[in-house]
Amino acid sequence: MKRKDLIKIARLTTVSIAAAISLLPVFFIVFNSFMSVFEAEMRYTAIINPYTMLGVTDEFMHYKDMSFLPQVITLSGYRTVLLEDPTYYRYIWNSIILAVPMVLGQLAVAPIAAYGFERLRNRHKDKLFILYIFTMLLPMQALLVPHFITARALGIDGSYLAIILPAVFSPFGVFLIRQQMKGFNKNLIEAASLDGANSFRVFSSIVFPNIKPAITALIVLAFAEAWNVVDQAVVFIRNDYEMPMSVFLSEVAAGDVGAIFAASTVFMFPAILVFIYGQDNMADGLGYTGLR
Repeated sequence: MKRKDLIKIARLTTVSIAAAISLLPVFFIVFNSFMSVFEAEMRYTAIINPYTMLGVTDEFMHYKDMSFLPQVITLSGYRTVLLEDPTYYRYIWNSIILAVPMVLGQLAVAPIAAYGFERLRNRHKDKLFILYIFTMLLPMQALLVPHFITARALGIDGSYLAIILPAVFSPFGVFLIRQQMKGFNKNLIEAASLDGANSFRVFSSIVFPNIKPAITALIVLAFAEAWNVVDQAVVFIRNDYEMPMSVFLSEVAAGDVGAIFAASTVFMFPAILVFIYGQDNMADGLGYTGLR
């Protein structure tokens, strides 16, 4: 076997092992979602009872009895989440109310802003762009304080707008799409301009149809981030019943261990669907931007 083939096999094996390890938590949650409420409580709660006495330590704690496969397969967890407790629908709806405007807002702002940065005729545009995306390098926790001060000054603290507006103007989407525009054939734009097309016509008819892979990648990544929002919700939302499902899951884990795995699986489902829908174009979009 050639050395080149051995290197290819080694890379494929390494990637496969890394992928399997990264998917272990997902498999653990999905498989345990078919566990009965009784078995989940016996395995994962800290409550000492006749069924967990054998694992009790000197500190009056017992070890978690983790398992990938349940002893008895049942849909009781899903019945609780989907049929018996309407509370879950409320929090899932809250997540939808947050995620959809955040994604649609980025789709409306990011392509136009990226096109403006790319077509701007100014020698300082790259320096301005670097300053613009500098916030992308900062952790979310560092931005929460200025976001909170700004939201309070605008009178929107305590509402969903305090979370949605910063996400709409996120620099990541602008960076992602502009990177693909850098490889765009400029001759097409120049030809359209010479034919009398204005900037909006050039963008809508020539540029936008050719950056759909980057748009799809933005949809997938923006939805994943918006769907899993936690820190911003905890800071800005005051009423518990307005929290998204991503925050409510921590309360479920503390109060109803039997339903936490089913609730987590249901919560993952929309993000998985969006990823499956856009995975092909997403790979092309990230490849064009050099982020693959």
